[in-house]
Amino acid sequence: MSKRGWRILGQQAAVGIAALCGCLMAYAGEWPSRPIKLVVPSTAGSTPDIFARILADALHARIGGTIVVDNKPGAGGAVAVNFVAKASPDGYTVGITPPGPIGADTLLQKRLPYDPARELALVTLAVTQANVLVVRSALNVKDMGQLVPMLAKHPGKYTYAAIGAGSINRLCMELVAQQSGTNITRVTYAGTPQAMLAVISGEVDMGCLPEQAVAAQVQAGKLRALAVASAKRSLVLADVPTLEELGMPGIEANSWMGVIAPAGTPAPVIRRLRSEIAQALSQAETREKLRTQFMEVVASTPESFAKTVQDDVARWKFLIRTRGISLD
Repeated sequence: MSKRGWRILGQQAAVGIAALCGCLMAYAGEWPSRPIKLVVPSTAGSTPDIFARILADALHARIGGTIVVDNKPGAGGAVAVNFVAKASPDGYTVGITPPGPIGADTLLQKRLPYDPARELALVTLAVTQANVLVVRSALNVKDMGQLVPMLAKHPGKYTYAAIGAGSINRLCMELVAQQSGTNITRVTYAGTPQAMLAVISGEVDMGCLPEQAVAAQVQAGKLRALAVASAKRSLVLADVPTLEELGMPGIEANSWMGVIAPAGTPAPVIRRLRSEIAQALSQAETREKLRTQFMEVVASTPESFAKTVQDDVARWKFLIRTRGISLD
């Protein structure tokens, strides 16, 4: 092709790209023009579900329209994340994800039904929340100084509740087991409410569960809190030390909730969605609702969200390998 031909082709491409960008910007300006489905990876009443409903109300107040919360529990969140990954990339299907389905699960499962790097667009890491190591009230331990020797003396005898194979709750307990030089038997549940009730009833002995779920039960004497798996103490359970204070450094296992969309969702829509979420979560009324659930607003950029996921994968990779953690 001649130089003139390449120049004409380049001009035509530029016009086409400009037209496409214009269409995408117009699309983003019109979005949403129909109901948005907000997919949640766990059961009603779970921590992700509570956050999703607070977010849905706050977004509705800003952008109008209908936001439908769609609970799709199963496979530790993989069912919901796969649904989002396979959805039409039009901005009308988005999802809530905890760390596991796009983090540790990529290390644990050889054949996930989705590829997070290729099939998902990260919108924002919305909120974080501390986890608390709790035991059933009838277990004869009052602190970690009593729990660790008991676990070491009876490897595999005691049980903990996990929410999914690659959940932060499981990884937190595996870190505790690693540092105490023992094994604790895992029992998996569909969501936070079921896991918490299992510890309360004595079906299992302990769990590293969201502060939002366990704080009231600790205060009521139904659970005993031994440690906070965070960098700082809880404002509500202020007398409960962090694991690092107790000589277990590196066990920082905050839960977070991120918003995802199908890969290929137009960039202007992703930008607007992230902006609307950030502004919705910044409202005083919404912040207060989140505060009562022990959730701290982050509302990160997509780039910062991606870095958090990468850092998490790197952090858990060594634990999974050295502990021989699997889906079994």
